[in-house]
Amino acid sequence: MSKTETKDSKKRKPRKGVYLSDIAIKEIEEVLTHYNTEQKIELIEHLQQLFKEVAEYFKTKDDSIYRTYADRQQELLKKYGKLFKPFAFKRFDNYFDFKHILSVKDYYTAEEFNQLESNDDLSEHDIYELTTSMRNFLGGELHFLYLDREPQFSTNNDDSKEENDKESTEMQQLLALHYILKAGFEIEARGSNSVSELTQLAHLLLGKKFTTLQNSSIYKKYKKLPNFDNPTQFIKDLKHIRPYFEKLDLVYITDLINEDIKTAENDKKNAKK
Repeated sequence: MSKTETKDSKKRKPRKGVYLSDIAIKEIEEVLTHYNTEQKIELIEHLQQLFKEVAEYFKTKDDSIYRTYADRQQELLKKYGKLFKPFAFKRFDNYFDFKHILSVKDYYTAEEFNQLESNDDLSEHDIYELTTSMRNFLGGELHFLYLDREPQFSTNNDDSKEENDKESTEMQQLLALHYILKAGFEIEARGSNSVSELTQLAHLLLGKKFTTLQNSSIYKKYKKLPNFDNPTQFIKDLKHIRPYFEKLDLVYITDLINEDIKTAENDKKNAKK
């Protein structure tokens, strides 16, 4: 092949982000045929988080992002056992390997790949195109799967109120644990420590049986600590736990809580503007 032909063939290649998203969609559609509705929902939710993590990892190169994904993948493997083989064999973790993903997915021939000046030639726009396309695709798939599943709520108002009270108490307990670990050991949920390991410790201390990360309400909350979505409830929970530390004269923890209350109140005021 002449140099002119090589250049022309390169010009005809699709945009990298578009190419990768097309490949990923085909892989996902193929692998989901092995699973039932509930399993598809769980795996798609896992993939949604994966592509969010891919975008964040590309920007930050923070290894803790990949470890969070790997922990979640390991929990699914434990849960599914041999049923996980079709999903595992697709090696969706390759999307974190920005240096080799285009070669792995046959965007380049081996010869073309070896001639590249830089193997790491994915741009931020390529990743944006890939992850945006996957967000749209997976969101659409999930929408129709939700329409096929049985209702996930109780029609009994008393049961609903009891569950809300329980959730509120759990958040207060996790916040108390968060400040103890932060003040005493400089351990934070989004620091260098694994969220899954902190989740299992929280299960132990709160007396709740741990099964998998996917089934853990504590894990879902721990990933956000201390920033819960509802600032009003967050402030209420902080004011609830503060007196316990004040009575023990734990000044540093009390100061940390007061700082977060002040920040949350300012955020709440700004949101109203």
